[in-house]
Amino acid sequence: MSALPKRLALRPWLLLGLCLLPGHTWLGASSRNLAPDAVSRATIWNSYTGEVSALNDGLFPPQEATAFSWNTKGILTFSWQGEQPLEKVRLYVGDPSSGFRVRTYQGGQLDETGSVREPEGQRTALVEDSSHLTNGWVEIPFTGEVLADNLELHCLGSVALYEVEIYVRTGTTAVERLNWGQVKAQGGW
Repeated sequence: MSALPKRLALRPWLLLGLCLLPGHTWLGASSRNLAPDAVSRATIWNSYTGEVSALNDGLFPPQEATAFSWNTKGILTFSWQGEQPLEKVRLYVGDPSSGFRVRTYQGGQLDETGSVREPEGQRTALVEDSSHLTNGWVEIPFTGEVLADNLELHCLGSVALYEVEIYVRTGTTAVERLNWGQVKAQGGW
């Protein structure tokens, strides 16, 4: 016998309603992490410690992970083949943390010092985060349609980074999002 009263027992329509709640990415656009496949490097204008490759190894605290750190500020660049529809950038930040600025481009590239884009390319987005969150995930979402084939992650101060993830939209499913009122109106209630 169920511990729930009969009127609260799980019903198929309730499951359907829960599955159709907004915010579930598996019902809307799905995404994948582009960062492991991207060519990444750190600019050399400011000195850093650690390896850029550690930012895509899947390890972050409390696991035994190696930080990539700048004592002042710096820029990481990521590039990939073909324009991709970007969704968000996620960073696992340790302590210290800084503010971040993400710039996306179609074409062009930043030189190894981090001081000149040659050729310039067309900037498609500029997003900033000033949360200064430590020891956790910082999520920097893109609004609207952002197509890019390279990205600059500007760390605006001292920072310890453990992971960088760049999510791209990979398509949509055939399931249409419905609000609870629409489910009830279609006889699901």
